Amino acid sequence: MLDVLVNVDEARDDAAVIRLGMDIVSRHRGFVTGLRIVDAYPLAIAIPGALVVLDAEEREAKGQRAWWDELCHRHRVAGAWEVIRGIRLPLLARRSCMADLTIDCLPAAGKGALISMDNVTRALLSGASPMLLVPSAWNGSLRQARILVAWNSSAESTRAVRAALPFLRAAEQICILDGARDEVPGLLPPPLPLAGWLARQGVPGRVVKRLASPAHVGEALLSEACAMDADLLVMGAWGHSRIGEWLLGGATQHVLREANLPVLLAH
Repeated sequence: MLDVLVNVDEARDDAAVIRLGMDIVSRHRGFVTGLRIVDAYPLAIAIPGALVVLDAEEREAKGQRAWWDELCHRHRVAGAWEVIRGIRLPLLARRSCMADLTIDCLPAAGKGALISMDNVTRALLSGASPMLLVPSAWNGSLRQARILVAWNSSAESTRAVRAALPFLRAAEQICILDGARDEVPGLLPPPLPLAGWLARQGVPGRVVKRLASPAHVGEALLSEACAMDADLLVMGAWGHSRIGEWLLGGATQHVLREANLPVLLAH
């Protein structure tokens, strides 16, 4: 059974993360948990009246269980509603470890902002489950999806592909953008045998393209996604030095900043 966790910030039926979560679980006969985190910061608790406000927010969040139960019933899926009070980053990372996939919004950041410091992407670095990040204004579908897979034979990209298997098996079109380096005997291990593994997993035929310029991976991924009108981008996250990605940018940060389609990330 596919266990999906949806990070709910707004109790809205039409929110992109909720629509996508319900759709995925109904098609794959899974279980969906709606998670509402009531943010509590240690320093803020010292402010007079802060605990009263937090208590009110937590009561309101728990009162949304009836809305979530009705939503699950309407979509004919099994689900649960959880409310947790605390610091968002460790809570999200810890709770997501029990899910096969966590669905959340793409970070909303201005151009040039350090998206890698966003709680969602920091949760990935803290050992969270693979995450399916969705633009807040997205109105698409993953039914018979066109999927672009960014592949470089790394552990991160392998975990992303494994998490995407339910979507890959049902995909209408799959393109693998291969950036794996050729083997250097004695220095680099050979690329992982992705083609054979996908065939054994029941993934249909796919097109494989070589990544032309490793210097601009993020731009190349989004350009290819646009060219094939992709519904989903699958990729490993923060494959290089974490500090280097934070300070200098990189493929992950570029995609998170510029993507207008759902992105499935794994670290």
